[in-house]
Parts: sequence; C-alpha cells; structure tokens
Amino acid sequence: MIWVVGAVAIDMIAVREKFLDGTSNPSDIHLGLGGVGYRVFSNLESPRRFITALGSDPISLWAQEALRADGDVILQEVKGKDAGPPLYLALMESGSLKVAASDFRIVEQALSSRFVMNALGALTFEDFLVLDANLAPGLCAELIERYAASTRIVFEPVSVEKMLRHAAALHDLALMTPTGEEMDALKAADIPRFMAERRIQNVLVTEGEQGASLYTPAGRTDYVPTAVIPVHDTTGAGDLLLAALLSLLQRGIGIYDAVRGAMNAVEDRLQKGAL
Repeated sequence: MIWVVGAVAIDMIAVREKFLDGTSNPSDIHLGLGGVGYRVFSNLESPRRFITALGSDPISLWAQEALRADGDVILQEVKGKDAGPPLYLALMESGSLKVAASDFRIVEQALSSRFVMNALGALTFEDFLVLDANLAPGLCAELIERYAASTRIVFEPVSVEKMLRHAAALHDLALMTPTGEEMDALKAADIPRFMAERRIQNVLVTEGEQGASLYTPAGRTDYVPTAVIPVHDTTGAGDLLLAALLSLLQRGIGIYDAVRGAMNAVEDRLQKGAL
C-alpha cells in the first residue's frame, strides 16, 4: 500500500508567453483539482490511500465528490463559514513557472496527528508513506518520528519556503524529491554528507528539462531526458514523476531502473499533453 498524506487543492493556472507587470494580462486560465498530495495519489498505479482535509463550501463539496470517485480517500471535513477550499494559483510563462501562491490553511489546521495516525494505523516496510510539505510542520515531524522505524517515508518538499519550514524534521527517510533550488535552500552543498547525517537513503534532485540526479549511498547517478518536449504548462510533472517512481518501486523494480522508467512516463504524458 502507498499512503499519501497531503493536500488537495483547487488549481487555478494562468498560461501566457510573457506576463507584463502591473497590469491585467489576458491569459488561458485553467481550473481543476490539484495539490501535490492529490496529484501523486491520483497518478499511482499501485494500491493507494489518500488522507487529506477539505472545507464545506460548495467548491469543497464538489472536490469531495471528485475525490471519492478517484479512489480510497480518508477525508477530514471542516465545517463553518470560513472553511473554504485549499487554493493554488500559478502563472506559467513560456512553459515555466513564473510565480505561484497557495493557501492551505484548512489542511494545516484540520489534519491533526490523532486523526492521521488513527487513519494510518500500523504500517510496515511493505508500505510507503508519502508526506507533502503542505502539511503543518508539527504534524510532519510527528509522523516521521512515529513511523520512520516501521515504514518507508517519502518527503516531497513542494517549494523552497515549505522545504525550509520542514528542514529540522527531515531524517530517516527512504526518499526525498527536491528540485535543485529546494535542495540549495538547505545549504547542503555536500549532499552525500547531508544524507549520512540525516540517515536519508535516497535523494532525487530534479532540474526540469535538464533531467535529474539520484543520490544513494553508492554515489550519484545522472539522468538526462531522452527528449525535451515544449509545453505551455508543466504543472504536476514532478508529482507524476514521483507517482510513477513509487509505483515502479512498489512492484519491486530497483531504484535506478525505476527513476528511468518514471522519467519515461513523464515524457510520454508530456508528448500526449496529458499532465
């Protein structure tokens, strides 16, 4: 089983070749269900379960229905007039993220350690536990302390700021999947040393169209994309990569082959325009 604890959100993605500062920009704007945790969960090809929180406003109720249609979800619903949906707003410029903003207060406030641990129960090393950095730092730290000795924990940093919020709790992980910028924010220039000090087994550093570097106790392996596919919106590419990687690992594929297979899966979806 692959357990995902994280955020589902209403994504609002504006796409344009070049945004002009200080004025309104006519754009292609897409609205849909997103959030790092949800996108990882929805792309998994293994037995899976998603633990998250939503409000009770009409948009959140629509998201709840969509979630339940997508599989096995354990949902903490927050009642009240201020219980709106988690929101993510991004400006995509020429296929790259220009800037984004997020509001995940519902997820941070509603997901308590008691609720999540009751939902998780007893995990084993046959399981993966995926934590995304949209969780409250205290909850993430508690889950790592509780489950690090009994299961394989995966941490997805989400952004530079959120990586830094969780930095102190990152230890005894099976896998961490930062971008190069997120890894740089930790000021961990010597990644193998960082991994040894924190007892982190694998770090996959992604660099967009430049590829990725996998760090293991045996050293560093670089992966170059077989093709660079020009697209206007890459939202969710990293989440698809993680989901494909975990699905392959859960099937018993070794991590070196699993990374290549996951990269091929992302390239295939980009070719089809189906992120």
